[in-house]
Amino acid sequence: MLFALGTTNTPKTNAIHEALSSCPFMAGHDVKIQGYKVASGVADMPLTLSDLRTGARNRAEEVRRLCPEADFFVGMEGGVYQDSVGDEFWLTGIVYIENVSWEGHFGYSCHMPVPREVVEKLHDGSGRDLEQIMHEIAGVENIGDHAGSFALWSDNMLTRTDQFRLATQCAIVPFFSPFYDTIWKN
Repeated sequence: MLFALGTTNTPKTNAIHEALSSCPFMAGHDVKIQGYKVASGVADMPLTLSDLRTGARNRAEEVRRLCPEADFFVGMEGGVYQDSVGDEFWLTGIVYIENVSWEGHFGYSCHMPVPREVVEKLHDGSGRDLEQIMHEIAGVENIGDHAGSFALWSDNMLTRTDQFRLATQCAIVPFFSPFYDTIWKN
């Protein structure tokens, strides 16, 4: 079973490997994952849920074009959005998985509150993304290629890999769980 992944980012690649290796639905399958560097079609720092979802879906669609022989096409997007209920801003990761029949499902990671100083810098008109801001504030270069802001803010209790592993697990379930057959397919 081939999963074409719309990223070559190490924490995201590690996340899908961890998610699928621990997935009971993958038992007995020869699972292969092939990563591709693809564009999301949204800003480098998505700041809305809509852009996060669009970026994840666009990556899955682009990787489908590059690897049409795959069984599943996976897009991942991380970013910050403002809560529609309160005034908090949240860091999250979204995964979109689509199968060869064009059936697709989203999965979301946990949502971590974004520190106020970071929110202010994201919206100061400079156009800086989270990685640039975290380098300025904490001196950590290329944080998105490592443990991520989740890890920095939580003292490594949660990492970028954890974030995208959870979102991948949530997105894969509807393809295989019999509970979704009655909900989605009838």
